[in-house]
Amino acid sequence: MLRERLTQVAPLVAVDTGQHYDHALHQIHYEQLGVRRPDAFLGVGSGSHGQQTAAILRACEDWIARHTPRLAVVIGDTNSTLACTLAAAAARVPVAHVEAGLRATDRRMAEEINRRVVDAVADVLYAPCERVAALLRGERPEAVVEQVGDISYDVLRGNLGRVPVPEAVSGYDPAWGSRFAFVTLHRPELVEVPERLRAVMGALKTAGVACLFAAHPRTAAALERFGIVTNGRIRRIPPVGYLESLALLQRAGVVVTDSGGLQREAYWLGVPCVTVRDETEWLETVTLGANRLIAPDRAAALPDAIATALGAGRADASWDRGAYGDGRAADRIAASLAAWAGA
Repeated sequence: MLRERLTQVAPLVAVDTGQHYDHALHQIHYEQLGVRRPDAFLGVGSGSHGQQTAAILRACEDWIARHTPRLAVVIGDTNSTLACTLAAAAARVPVAHVEAGLRATDRRMAEEINRRVVDAVADVLYAPCERVAALLRGERPEAVVEQVGDISYDVLRGNLGRVPVPEAVSGYDPAWGSRFAFVTLHRPELVEVPERLRAVMGALKTAGVACLFAAHPRTAAALERFGIVTNGRIRRIPPVGYLESLALLQRAGVVVTDSGGLQREAYWLGVPCVTVRDETEWLETVTLGANRLIAPDRAAALPDAIATALGAGRADASWDRGAYGDGRAADRIAASLAAWAGA
């Protein structure tokens, strides 16, 4: 919808920086979500925060110089978001930031650095909820700030009808039914600190429930590097696609994660969530009762948190699901950009 609406203003060109993997390895996301192939693939590859950001900045500057876009739309808090914003701003191209205004107190996190810088530079800021919009209006009174909702909800609603049964996902045991925890962990501040990772994995082993652990490549490498064995109650599988992730999420009794995306998806689908972090940018999931925070340094509390979530189950999932809009964020963003661009 965003593409169709914006092409009424000007041609819409999609640029994939290649930040996470080469194009062939992440082709599954294009196929599953029905997203058209990018018009440009920069292929920057992996690297440290500084190395990767610099590579994307250089490649994006070159692309902008060749194509002279009227507007740049960036999403989220990745290194690509930061680098493309800086490249556009340097070329005097207006920037619109989708998923703007999220904040954590840990300013050392790469994601926190990225989003704070982007929000300080962007001309148009699209917030997922009113709390965040109010914060942005205080920080950037001169910018255009609009509360539009969360585009991730648009994606979820649009793909629920295509989700496979969990039995089709390699690693899921039908004998579990819903009595299992779907686990993902990927943040460097957790998985690259051996004491924290050992403590969390040890707690999961004693949780009294099967844990299906979709291990991010960074996490899998850390487990090998630190000699941490995942066996017994923890069944480790490779990362799964978006639709497979939703299939497991819908069936799970509880989600254990440090992912902002899974926190919201669990919230929308009525699945109790335990987030292994000191804080979350998605505060509404906690205040509404859908999510509980367990700090990595308090990993010993994980088994009780998981047991409590399983005991409550779906019957207690009566929280309001509308904190981040109604699933029509893309429509609002497209209409806003069309109006802002003078259509």
